[in-house]
Amino acid sequence: MEEYLQGFVSTSIVKTLLAPLERYKLIRQTQDILTLSSKEKMTNFYQFLKKTISNEGPKGLFRSNLTAIYMWIPQVYAQYVFYQNIKQVTYDKDILSMGLSATLCGITTSIFSYPFDTIRVRQATEIQIPGQKRMYVGFEETRFNIKIESGFFKGLYSGFTIGCVQTLLFAYGIVGLNSLLDGITPYNQQLAYLGSYALIYPIDSVRRRLQVKSILFQQEASKKQNLWEKLKFNMKEWNFSWGYGGFLAHNVRGIAMLLILEQVNFESLYQETQNQLNQALKY
Repeated sequence: MEEYLQGFVSTSIVKTLLAPLERYKLIRQTQDILTLSSKEKMTNFYQFLKKTISNEGPKGLFRSNLTAIYMWIPQVYAQYVFYQNIKQVTYDKDILSMGLSATLCGITTSIFSYPFDTIRVRQATEIQIPGQKRMYVGFEETRFNIKIESGFFKGLYSGFTIGCVQTLLFAYGIVGLNSLLDGITPYNQQLAYLGSYALIYPIDSVRRRLQVKSILFQQEASKKQNLWEKLKFNMKEWNFSWGYGGFLAHNVRGIAMLLILEQVNFESLYQETQNQLNQALKY
């Protein structure tokens, strides 16, 4: 369990540092289906920084990051509880069993963490518009509003099925590319991760759009007068021309995470934190 806690601490620190890139990516993936004017939409990271700081202050760059850290708690715990058992039953050295093991572990973990992810995405993609009140402020308020809008499972687990498909393709993509690149480059694992995510990124964009398909979107769709207009409006979210929005930001964030985690000794930081906590508990 200690190695999972070390991973939780180190990853939480790095994700917090890079949280602006994650929020920008989520906004780019979903903004076309939200009721935003052309002035409110963002096409590059500079616009995101400028508009967010202007409307929300610097803390707006890190909006939803606390929920992302909350999400890691059930993820870490579920991995600790289920990973070894799943691996013992399914894991072997062939590609099929390795991919199956990773897929089952990912889906099982997602069952417990997915509601946190939906709350995080709703918070991150709600752009502050001057003069308008936000719906998704704070963890509990966001959860309550999603439940009122769509119900617990339909709202908080929106896009979960397509997320399982994404996990399956991602797992086998990593295993396959890792085996293909093994011996060719010392960075085969990193390249396999980035390459696999590039392949399934449009699917991730669809899932994110399902997660933020809020009551505002439904109200806007209901205003369309005829079947053709309604069809065009709803099909807009399945148009793959937007499929790679925010992809560059995701890769920059992913590469930066790898470099920081490799260069910084988070294990010593974790041990020092544990020592201070143990010392404090003595009094």
